[in-house]
Amino acid sequence: MKLEVGRIAAAHGIRGEVRVTLWDPEIPQEGRPLYLEGEDEPRRVLGVKAWKAGAILALEGIATRDAAERLAGRRLYGETSQAPSLGAGRFYVHDLVGCAVYDEEQTLLGTLQDVLGGPAQDVWVAEGPKGRYLIPAVHATVVAVDLPGRRITVRGGGVLGPDAAR
Repeated sequence: MKLEVGRIAAAHGIRGEVRVTLWDPEIPQEGRPLYLEGEDEPRRVLGVKAWKAGAILALEGIATRDAAERLAGRRLYGETSQAPSLGAGRFYVHDLVGCAVYDEEQTLLGTLQDVLGGPAQDVWVAEGPKGRYLIPAVHATVVAVDLPGRRITVRGGGVLGPDAAR
């Protein structure tokens, strides 16, 4: 499985380097393979330089400014096995999607489908037999996350149910 690590912002210089906005500055390392959005085969990172919003990368097979310019806006992915472990209470989206979501009374609300980034906190989207639920990703609402058991328990007071999620 692949994990999105950043997005190519623009070309940099004349040798095919690209400026990349990164979600985690530790991901691109020389020699590490990264996948470009829309490509099945990885490209090896040939060089990394610091940049204010991320990094400037030299990628295998990209040697001209024209080639680099065509990559602007594309996402970069790494292997999930290369992802750094997160601290307690933090999760990768790909680990959460697909988990069953229950309320405190053990009623199945649905399956987590998406995570929407918000200005104050993320909002988790669950779809179930009664419709869509919007769940603020805060301690007051999310009671427990059991990734090995693929189960999330939420406190109903903060959850917007099918009628409010339209």
